[in-house]
Amino acid sequence: MTRRDTSFVLALVASLVLVAVLVGAPLVQPAATPPPTQPPPDTTAVDRPYREGVLGHPESISPLTARTQADRDLVALIFAGLVRNGPKGTLLPDLAARWSVTDEGKTWTFELRDDAYWHDGTPVTAADVAFTIHTLQDPEYSGPRSTSWAGVTVQATGERTVRFTLDIPIGGFLQAATQPIAPAHLLADVPVSSLPDHGFSQRPVGSGRFALVTRERDLVVLRPPDARTGAPSQGPAIEATDSLATIAPTARPELPRPYLDGIEFHYYENPDALAADYEAGRLDAVSGVDPAIAAEIASTPHSHLLRYPGSTLTAVLFNLRPGHAFDTPTVRLALFRAIDREALIDEVFAGSAALAQGLIPSSFPLFDAEVSTPVRYDPEEAEFRLKQRGWKRVDGQWRRPGKDEPFTIELLSPDESSNPAAFATAEFVARSWTAFGISTKHTGLPAAEFVRERLTRGEYEAAVGDIAIGLDPDLYPLLASTQTLTGGSNVIGLQDRRLDRLLREAREPGTEAERKEAYRAVQEELTKGRYIIPLLYADETTVVHDQVVGPSLRQVSDPSDRFWDVLTWRLADDR
Repeated sequence: MTRRDTSFVLALVASLVLVAVLVGAPLVQPAATPPPTQPPPDTTAVDRPYREGVLGHPESISPLTARTQADRDLVALIFAGLVRNGPKGTLLPDLAARWSVTDEGKTWTFELRDDAYWHDGTPVTAADVAFTIHTLQDPEYSGPRSTSWAGVTVQATGERTVRFTLDIPIGGFLQAATQPIAPAHLLADVPVSSLPDHGFSQRPVGSGRFALVTRERDLVVLRPPDARTGAPSQGPAIEATDSLATIAPTARPELPRPYLDGIEFHYYENPDALAADYEAGRLDAVSGVDPAIAAEIASTPHSHLLRYPGSTLTAVLFNLRPGHAFDTPTVRLALFRAIDREALIDEVFAGSAALAQGLIPSSFPLFDAEVSTPVRYDPEEAEFRLKQRGWKRVDGQWRRPGKDEPFTIELLSPDESSNPAAFATAEFVARSWTAFGISTKHTGLPAAEFVRERLTRGEYEAAVGDIAIGLDPDLYPLLASTQTLTGGSNVIGLQDRRLDRLLREAREPGTEAERKEAYRAVQEELTKGRYIIPLLYADETTVVHDQVVGPSLRQVSDPSDRFWDVLTWRLADDR
């Protein structure tokens, strides 16, 4: 099981998916090398499928019910959205041929390609798009994106035209259109509550670059769809387009067929067995293993480690409601300085993570280094600041002003089986604070109990977990005062009217310069408040043999995003 399979991602697994996707304007992506449109001239292709070993198993291969990382990887290959990720952080048309934006960003209209087909030969229509979004909005739907499209109305206005109307315009809405679309003609009559157990999730029919041809317990085989069904070819490549400049319709020539003849996913329960098969040459790549194991496997001759920069923040959350001890930035900052984050990254993530300087990844253009000042490990400074606030250290234990008993903390996290990385991070933080003189008890809980029973009810002191920031940060649901209500994601109980105004302004559509200025103001306020301790952004790691040609690194919001350039992947026989 990978760290994301049953990871809680706070209350955000449900309510921030739209945030992570809705406002995922591609300008926030780091530059990436554009994929080649022709095979490298100095290599010769291997005439066999690409073979990847995966730790874990797929359970539900559907855009509506995917639960595990293995599920999401397959969904990314079998299904398509209206748009898809492209090079240099751009978005490219996918099922949509073009789109337009009116009403100052409130209304988005997409026109589907005439040659978009499901793998069973049925045309993809606007009804499929509307069905998918309506399902995600259905009160009976309880999947991973159960509240992700709140505030959005979708309507099929023609056979191949679909319109989205937003209650509030949000900058970068186009990233939401990467949502994989499900086929209405196969699922519309299935009750929403029955979707997880429906046979479709075991034998899915998609409209993406690959179609499923074999589904066994430990093996899934994919092939390009028209090699299997005779469906229309998807044509030549196109140039990348900037989604922030899509007010005018965007033309979309047909997309290329993959260079790969097929993909085989081999699934394992035991990482040692997976590593052995890779080292024996029976696999071309390995995914789903912990970073330390990945680094060890990558030491195999003719192998290398791919580290995709992640956009999921591992952080410490404080309960800021009245009656708790974390009521001043000075105390929170002292606890921050007591954590050696570089040692944490080495110990828990085998070096495959980046220090977080704030709630926005430093690789994003919206990040402002001038106002997001770094916090270094400095327990002496932390001690000095606490003493300034009237704290006393007696027999090595800190006491709050006016208190005779040592100050203690219960630190919550998901349990080890739910999210091993978050659990290990919390163990590290607890040891760090205890060594600093604040006795800290770490309690790991099942993911559902952790989120629903403790975080969302405000029944905790401090917690460690993952926050899905996504490809463009909309921090409003995480920090706005109104989001402390039922269904909101402000689990820390923050109430700050000035910050509320800045968060509203930052999520509005605007030019790149306007958005940067708005986000600068937000980051400046967050630096003053230190409401959350941002620890790190973990990389998503994969091991590949040198024979695999084509993968190009870019920022990802989920490990499945690494297939953004799968059309260019090849197997070369001279490496």
